Amino acid sequence: MKILELRDFGDKSKGEMPTLIITTDSSVTRDNRPVFLPEISQRWCCEFSVAYLISRLGKSISEKFAPRYYDMMTLCARLIPLDIVEGGSGEAALNWTPWATAFDGAMAMGAWQENGAIKAIDIAAPQSISFANAMPPIDKAIKLLSKNMIIKTGDVVIPPAPLYRCDISIGDHVEARLNGEEVLKFNVK
Repeated sequence: MKILELRDFGDKSKGEMPTLIITTDSSVTRDNRPVFLPEISQRWCCEFSVAYLISRLGKSISEKFAPRYYDMMTLCARLIPLDIVEGGSGEAALNWTPWATAFDGAMAMGAWQENGAIKAIDIAAPQSISFANAMPPIDKAIKLLSKNMIIKTGDVVIPPAPLYRCDISIGDHVEARLNGEEVLKFNVK
């Protein structure tokens, strides 16, 4: 199983490749378990995205046929060590080193539900927010990823459209609902 997270689609006109983060399954926290922030950073934020579960093997998939390759979705929360990613200066170009993406608890993954229209997303974190009719670019992400690699049953794809980003610290509690159903809940320790 691979967790493939696109941060952007790149820029062909400038010759820029898309930014891709591959997260190991051992870095994922599931089942409402607490997330423990390691001492690698003093400043943290949490970024929420929609994740899709791949249901069949594929390569070189067009956007038109991409919906055939995923059948489940959930919300996930990427914990970002800002001291590492921003390099301490807050510059625009982010530094996605393995230290920033592969530590235990780097991502909290919610419970899967059948894929469908995203009618409502409610996030209760240190700050709370609600969305309606979110449409992450999953079909374009699958087309881009499958161009140069095989996507397999059980892989998780996170398109480059984070829904919400907030600062987070030890003691915070996070809950998220997708279409009215609680899919993600964890404490930060």
